[in-house]
Amino acid sequence: MTSNDATHGLDMKLAAQRYIDEGMTLVRLKPNSKEPVSKKGWQNSSPKAAEFRSGENIGVQLGGKSGHLVDLDFDIPEARALSGLPCFFGSLPYFSRRSLAPGEPGHRLVRCPDAPDQVVQFQFTTSAELEAVAPLKLPKVVILELRAGKGYTVFPPSVIEGDPLEFGRQLDVPQLGWRELRAKAGLLAFVAFAAAGFPSRGDRDNFCFHFAGALVHLGVEVEIGEQILEAVASLKGDDVHQRRGKVRMAAAKREGKEPVTGLPEFLRHIGMEACEKRLRGWLQAPTAEGGDEMPEGAILVGRPDIHHFLDELQQAVGEKLPNTMFKRAGSLVRLRTLEAMVKENGVVRHPGVVEIANVEQAWLRVELSRAGVAFVARRGDKFRLIEPPKDVGLLIATAAESPFDRLRGVSMTPTIARATPGYDAKSGLYLAFPEGMFPPAAMEPTRAEAEAALTRLADPLRRFPFKGHGSKSVVLSMFLSGVCRGELRTCPLHGVSAPTPGTGKTKLIDMAGLLVTGTKPSHATHSPSSEEMEKRLVSILRCGDQVINLDNAIGPLEGEFLSSMLTSDTVQARILGESERVHLDTRVLLLATGNNLRLRGDMVRRAVVCRIDAGVEQPDQRQFDFDPVAEIAANRTRLVTDALVVLRAYIAAGRPLPANYRRLGSFEDWDLVRGALVWLGQDDPVLTQAAARDDDDEREMLGDILLKLHDSFGNNIFRTRDLNGSAYGDVRDVIQMYLKNNEWNAKAASMLLSRLRDRPWNGLVLEASSDDLDTRLWSIKGQPKAAQEELFPDKAPFG
Repeated sequence: MTSNDATHGLDMKLAAQRYIDEGMTLVRLKPNSKEPVSKKGWQNSSPKAAEFRSGENIGVQLGGKSGHLVDLDFDIPEARALSGLPCFFGSLPYFSRRSLAPGEPGHRLVRCPDAPDQVVQFQFTTSAELEAVAPLKLPKVVILELRAGKGYTVFPPSVIEGDPLEFGRQLDVPQLGWRELRAKAGLLAFVAFAAAGFPSRGDRDNFCFHFAGALVHLGVEVEIGEQILEAVASLKGDDVHQRRGKVRMAAAKREGKEPVTGLPEFLRHIGMEACEKRLRGWLQAPTAEGGDEMPEGAILVGRPDIHHFLDELQQAVGEKLPNTMFKRAGSLVRLRTLEAMVKENGVVRHPGVVEIANVEQAWLRVELSRAGVAFVARRGDKFRLIEPPKDVGLLIATAAESPFDRLRGVSMTPTIARATPGYDAKSGLYLAFPEGMFPPAAMEPTRAEAEAALTRLADPLRRFPFKGHGSKSVVLSMFLSGVCRGELRTCPLHGVSAPTPGTGKTKLIDMAGLLVTGTKPSHATHSPSSEEMEKRLVSILRCGDQVINLDNAIGPLEGEFLSSMLTSDTVQARILGESERVHLDTRVLLLATGNNLRLRGDMVRRAVVCRIDAGVEQPDQRQFDFDPVAEIAANRTRLVTDALVVLRAYIAAGRPLPANYRRLGSFEDWDLVRGALVWLGQDDPVLTQAAARDDDDEREMLGDILLKLHDSFGNNIFRTRDLNGSAYGDVRDVIQMYLKNNEWNAKAASMLLSRLRDRPWNGLVLEASSDDLDTRLWSIKGQPKAAQEELFPDKAPFG
């Protein structure tokens, strides 16, 4: 839009040309007047700049003739002053007569493509209304107008009655939808009317008490209500500090089902009951007493076409409660922040965690009321406003088939692809952090920028006693994987192991949690019972936590559910107390700690484990000159940005990999993190799997049994019952070492062999077949390799 210096002081022809260049259709007006030069035909005219004569004023036609331009015309001082609030029209460009007080613009401009071609006036017209508002001494009975068409507005640098018009700021005209524009204008008209009735002295506290209740009943959000009440108090010279918190208190009382004054009580308090119907029209809120016509936008209850009721309800939620409810695992869910620590069934979750919770009917009814979704019941020929009915529970019952967005998880940081908060349809994540919280990061950083970022990211790790190739890289991978976890289909478990307590395992886990979420990670106490462990993991997965720590694992990490969590983007689970199984998203960073942490079986290839060893008997007695956890917390936003720089730079470089790179099966997405670390000169975190294989007692069992079977049978077929013979006592002795109570049992031995079948070890593999009598036949295939060939050496992933 044109600015003050683009119009003021320039002749009319130049100003007119600039408006025409903006796509506006003009009207020639008489000098010092709002009256058109030609009273007939101006609606169909389109004068060029050269046609404007010296001294003439400029009018701009509104609506579709000028790019869907809408003029908000404020007629009383309260409307002009309050229009600048962020919740109203503070972002819109404005102009005024020079004589008006600063900060009280007479007009604001917006474009609205779906606006009806009309003028909406917020005014009092009936004799009862005019009598009621007479004590307010309003300069006009019109509070404000939405001029969306069928007219024109006088624009700067025109002069009206000797008073020049001037623009107040240099801004392009933004765009709003008609529904939002109309709702904001209606609320502003009501608030301006209320402000006009603010007591000049005395009884101000009672006024604010009733006004706060009215705002809450009208569905105004608490923070916006607080902003409005404080602005009204300030405008009227009241003590803002004394009025602060009244809307919040009213909302809390209403949520607690305590009585709160509404619009009728507020109007009775100020003696304006005659205006209720008019104000409800401004606010598009039906009356409690009922009317002959169905209120616009209201939802009719108690009807036979229940599918249409559901459609209208879903549409209303989408418009008035956008990005508030989602579908997940067949349920309707919402987001909420934990305000206190939760300890339950071996699971600990910390304050500040944004969790996913099922929507309950009571909460849904309150939110629909707060958002101003109107419900009406029909009695005879009358429509009566009612509270949200229990029928809204249909939203919950039909969640799986609903049009709500699917929620895969929550991210407390920007992601590789998105920097702004809110729901991201591409990833299915909700980015739950305030706008502007994180410093901006380039989408295609250079390698030099990535190297500097990784150096900063690693700095808080400077005093940890990392042991062995890849250990430090495992922790760096925790940081990077946590930030991008929602964009990775799968990610291995990251473990931290130490020979003695107090070495710093928990500190490293807390650092990862703080970086990724801003709070300590949720943790589940490790249980040797796979069934109990599954229950604990399912309870955390349902809540959508970004980071989970399996704390202080005493026994080896193993289990089918745990393995599935790591190699699938969803996992089937049975919810406690429910018969049906659901699919839960597994986009979570899974961590584990333990003294000499051990992995068993398939978990070895599903994990990378950092080992730290201070080399002293009492590592917890060591003294340091800094606190790494506090350092992460203090620099979190910058470090998150550094993590994004590392990942984005690697992508921008084409994700190069060494020629002899060996991918880790089931974790191809995680190559982004692993490859970025290696690209920047760090050890490959997968190197730590060699030590885990050495410590795998199940692999040791596999090797003992396969070698002994090969020594005894070679590649020949044998049956389990053959092992009962005296000739194979040494084979039987080895197998029974791994049976319950170390006692021989042929059936148990067969089950053990079945568990080991098709698992290669050092060139050998146990295979099974059946004869004509369906008897299980076993054979060892292959030849044992030299011992040093069994495991890849330290640098095997890259040759």
